[in-house]
Amino acid sequence: MPKELYFDISSEDSGGSLYRVPEGNGGVAYLYNYSISDPVSGEVTVFDKWYVSWEAFWKALTEDPEWYYRHPLFVHPEQREFVREALKRVNWGVHPEKKWQESHQRQWKKVLEDPGAYYRGPQAS
Repeated sequence: MPKELYFDISSEDSGGSLYRVPEGNGGVAYLYNYSISDPVSGEVTVFDKWYVSWEAFWKALTEDPEWYYRHPLFVHPEQREFVREALKRVNWGVHPEKKWQESHQRQWKKVLEDPGAYYRGPQAS
């Protein structure tokens, strides 16, 4: 089984795709392929980071206290309910502009209700 897109998210200066990757022993690992741009030089650096589980990736992502203000592109159907519940506990009011809050809430809603045709994501191999 080839790697499978599991989560995709971006922000103004970074973005990444999390893939679920089968292991030879029947287990899975998670590869986060992401980039960070330097706002001064404009240089983009690409990284790969491995996680042993979805939970380990999620813990790293949510270390950013405003993770929900990143732009979601895809959430695997297996984790959509988990993400919905996490979004119920965030403080959208950290950004006082109501339009900004609503824009991000609409994007999360669109991604979490996606039937599969909205975003195919980067090609997995």
